[in-house]
Amino acid sequence: MGAEWFFADHDQWAEPERAAFDHVQGRVLDIGAGAGRHSLAIQRQELESVAIDISPGAVEVCRRRGVRDARLLPLAEIDDSLGFFDTVLLLCGNFGLAGGAEETVALLAKLHGLTNPGARIVLDTVDPYVGGNEADVAYLERNVERGRMSGQVTIRIRYGGLATPWYDLLCVSLVELAALLEGTGWHSSWARENGADVYAVLEKD
Repeated sequence: MGAEWFFADHDQWAEPERAAFDHVQGRVLDIGAGAGRHSLAIQRQELESVAIDISPGAVEVCRRRGVRDARLLPLAEIDDSLGFFDTVLLLCGNFGLAGGAEETVALLAKLHGLTNPGARIVLDTVDPYVGGNEADVAYLERNVERGRMSGQVTIRIRYGGLATPWYDLLCVSLVELAALLEGTGWHSSWARENGADVYAVLEKD
């Protein structure tokens, strides 16, 4: 995944991502905004976006590219001081940013409290059971042995001489997504699969 992918214009996105993005409405919280491509597309629709990221460099890039409200803010620190939202974006694999199954359920509960009636979460993830090689299958099996979900991966992002700290990212299938939603106050209203990539829209009960 090259750096140019984070700067792609709307018409360069994968078709399922554009289709998921069509469900964006109202005031938007863009979690893990990266270079700001989603927030910029939201602003072009004359909607308000609050873009947050844990990377100072990402926030600087967002601001330099024209994102009006870009904030350095860890996921764990979001609260009602941000106001309330009609859409939450968890794109670019960011649905799994909380790390594990319990943490993801807790995040969904938190977002339920930070959103207005009729709110949506627009997300994508990667089905860990699609397209893997022998080493990938062994990784999934070790996760289960350790009491983790199969698709909980420990990764970091590296570019040139820069690298993030290691962190956990949860990747799930559509079936696993449905199980995680139980009791959270969210239900899936739309979904699309594109190879291993899974796109979904959740609506508030």
